[in-house]
Amino acid sequence: MPQRETYFGPWTLGDEALEALDQWLEVHRSNYTQVCILTDENVHEAALPHVLSGLAHLGESAVLEIPPGESSKCPELLSQLWIAMLENGMDRHSLLVSMGGGVVTDLGGFLADTFMRGIDHILVPTSLLGMVDASIGGKTAIDVGGYKNLAGTFAQSEGIFAWPPVLNSLPEAEWRSGWAECIKHAFLQGGDLWDACQQVQSYAEILPLLPALAMAKVEVVDADPFELTDARKALNLGHTLGHAIESAFGGGVSHGDCIAAGLWLESCIAEDLGHLKPSHGQALRTLIDRWWTIHLPLPAEVNAYLHGDKKNQSGKIRFALPAGPGQGIVLTEVPAGIVKKALAKYV
Repeated sequence: MPQRETYFGPWTLGDEALEALDQWLEVHRSNYTQVCILTDENVHEAALPHVLSGLAHLGESAVLEIPPGESSKCPELLSQLWIAMLENGMDRHSLLVSMGGGVVTDLGGFLADTFMRGIDHILVPTSLLGMVDASIGGKTAIDVGGYKNLAGTFAQSEGIFAWPPVLNSLPEAEWRSGWAECIKHAFLQGGDLWDACQQVQSYAEILPLLPALAMAKVEVVDADPFELTDARKALNLGHTLGHAIESAFGGGVSHGDCIAAGLWLESCIAEDLGHLKPSHGQALRTLIDRWWTIHLPLPAEVNAYLHGDKKNQSGKIRFALPAGPGQGIVLTEVPAGIVKKALAKYV
């Protein structure tokens, strides 16, 4: 079972992760006046009972349920949750447990970091995307005015406990969404992990790769917790256009589907600018097209949302473009004409 003490909190992934969380609660639960569990409607029904049955030392707790989907990462719901926490007896000595996919862990982290100037927080990711990406790294966020992750913080947690058996409840769309981030991690790492991901034929074949895929991000973010170097900025691969597409759709398309499109598009841009060999770009696009057989109908507003990206400086749009498997990224401005050409090729 992979375990690691990181800057952003102790991280555990594996079949014993639930037992590890219960052991943590056995030691620390008495320190907290109250525990609230943040989850969404889908996880509440499909996964929460299985997780709670393995937590003998949780004690009395309250459940805060939100609607599933990106639209829940909004200021309006955040303010409702602050009041709900107060009404459920939460104070500065309470614990929030975020149990769900990336939306829940992003929102829960921001909720905990801002309630009464910050309370302790634990993450229990229940989706593939959550386990390999969203729960790792201490980033918290909500969307504002249609812009993805416009408000957020870097926050340490008391622990991240990823228990793979809970993935059995995932629908196919959630597997595919998480697989996009897996492809990104594998391309950035290159070598055997990239080779292995190109050979995957079914979602069941992802599970043996799960520790390596998650560790690929753990090592990057632990070395650069505040994204001060290009090493962590590399994790934005596919996300400049991916987030713009997601924002343009208004949350109607999954994060992973948008990131898959972003990876496809940004590989074209990197080729056109001479940063990526055509053979490497084609390998990435071939893998994406195998799993996403139909390209998204891109909204016209994609270009407008590019201006809200956090990598931008002085009004200039900057991309984290792929340099090749295991070769990191090139952080650069991209002319509008090159972006337009890639969008036309994708369509």
